[in-house]
Amino acid sequence: MGIQTSPAMAGLMVAKDLGLFEKEGLDVQLKEFSAGKFALQAMLGGSVDFAVAGDVPVSLAVMQGNDLRVLTQVVRSTSNEVRIVARRDGETTDPRGYLTARRRKLATSLGGGPEFFTWTYLQHLGIPASQVEIVGQKPEDMPAALISGSVDAIAVFDTFAFIAEKQLGSAAVTFPGTEVYSELYVLAATPAITRAHGPQIAALIKALGEAESEIVRDPTQAQHIVMKYTHLDATVVAAIWHNFDFSPALTRQLLEYWHDELAWARQTGKLEVHTPDPDFRRILDDQALRAAAPSAVDY
Repeated sequence: MGIQTSPAMAGLMVAKDLGLFEKEGLDVQLKEFSAGKFALQAMLGGSVDFAVAGDVPVSLAVMQGNDLRVLTQVVRSTSNEVRIVARRDGETTDPRGYLTARRRKLATSLGGGPEFFTWTYLQHLGIPASQVEIVGQKPEDMPAALISGSVDAIAVFDTFAFIAEKQLGSAAVTFPGTEVYSELYVLAATPAITRAHGPQIAALIKALGEAESEIVRDPTQAQHIVMKYTHLDATVVAAIWHNFDFSPALTRQLLEYWHDELAWARQTGKLEVHTPDPDFRRILDDQALRAAAPSAVDY
């Protein structure tokens, strides 16, 4: 299973480390990637069986004609999970004032949630795309680019947003945008995998539900497991913990995001004009989740 090295993956990390997958008769290996879109690419290429990716890489993959199935979100919701971290310029802490003071250079992860966040955030502020020079970078390269001054700001998810904030210290200013978008993460597989491994998928969903119960029962234990994977210190993990609801779910918000991402893809030329709208409901394979936790499916 390909995963992003992020606190959002806590349910999978806990299930692995506490033996919950093994308890359900599964041998699950977690393969770590710096971003969910790379895990998704690995799955579509056949090098992993399952991938956990953000809602944006999945919607783009579907728009591009890839046939896949989404089994569950690994978080019901997130808050402030992706944000803009900028080099402080004078006393300006207002995002619109900062981004329009001069033409800023902003790095983000193209083809993922941070790019969609950036576009949505600029739209929300009423800032034309031409006002900001957007460059694509790998998430792991963004903190160094910001610190070196080669870019003015980065739009990225944790842990890289936190790394940039910590390394810049008082020279950093952060612009959250939870009111416009906060990334969701979904567990995806190909139809061939879902057809061939129904019982294993049911066991996988059950193990994730058990992991969520363990996270609620002993959050300190869960945070230490996340620290092992992400290499974040305890104070940071504890501080951002409340930004995540680690419940497996399939929500209306996911479908709303996908609808908005379709409009974004059309407006930015990521989707050809004559390409028909995909049916995102069709890719939701909620059978195992409904059986394990009917109330978790609310779209």
